[in-house]
Amino acid sequence: MSASGPHKHIVVHGVGLIGGSVAAAVKRRWPACRVTGVGRRPERLQAAHAAGLLDDWSHTLREASVDYDAIVVVCLPVDLIALAVIEAAEATPDGVLITDAGSVKQSVQNAIARSGAASARFVGAHPIAGSEQSGFEYADSELFVDRPCVVTASAAGAKFEQRCQDFWRSLGANVSVLDSQEHDRVLALTSHLPHVMAAVTTSCVEESDLKFAGTGFRDSTRVAAGDCELWQQILCSNRTQLLDAIRKAEAGLAQFSTALRDDDHISVAAILDRAAQLRRAT
Repeated sequence: MSASGPHKHIVVHGVGLIGGSVAAAVKRRWPACRVTGVGRRPERLQAAHAAGLLDDWSHTLREASVDYDAIVVVCLPVDLIALAVIEAAEATPDGVLITDAGSVKQSVQNAIARSGAASARFVGAHPIAGSEQSGFEYADSELFVDRPCVVTASAAGAKFEQRCQDFWRSLGANVSVLDSQEHDRVLALTSHLPHVMAAVTTSCVEESDLKFAGTGFRDSTRVAAGDCELWQQILCSNRTQLLDAIRKAEAGLAQFSTALRDDDHISVAAILDRAAQLRRAT
């Protein structure tokens, strides 16, 4: 395989933790592949270029020189993805695949569907990887290795869908295909609800109590330290599915509360045992 590998030109729109990690993964594996950064803050793009993540950068895709067979990866907050995808479709050649890395799919895909040009080349994706940190300074070229990545069914057709799957696999991800609604249902339970629960748990503690917090508290609430604006957009964008997940959590808490109130040791143990078995299976 040549130094450029299967990719000749990757455009990363939004060079934060995820976008920076995409760039880092590509540059480590295929040094000859051209990586272009797109964003609104020139000082951040210049810094990412100086760090070796980008070969060049531009304020907009219209200003960038995008190869015909390039891949555009939109790594923006979920409320900005649809517009960025539509703009990418208008500004790039017909052969360009457009994908994203957003953790909410249905609302984004519905908005993109209103643009025929965009929906014909967009294949949604969600690499389930990251941390509570933000910014390209925390980019990790191995961030996607052995991590799940959901590619959503689209109107773009088999050729673009396969290219999208191959792209994320080439970065080391384990790719699964789901429709956008099922993605949002599953992620409401496995990602968005845990963030809500971490925030609620943390909010129950007074600042004066934190000096007594051990590893259990820190491990179970780690994600609560994430970017508040970013997570507000994610949670509100998946409101319907998240509300269903919260109702499920409320029922679980009620069951636990009843067992404790009734001093029902057997039920408490059964709830803990089932949770332990599920957690060990991850």
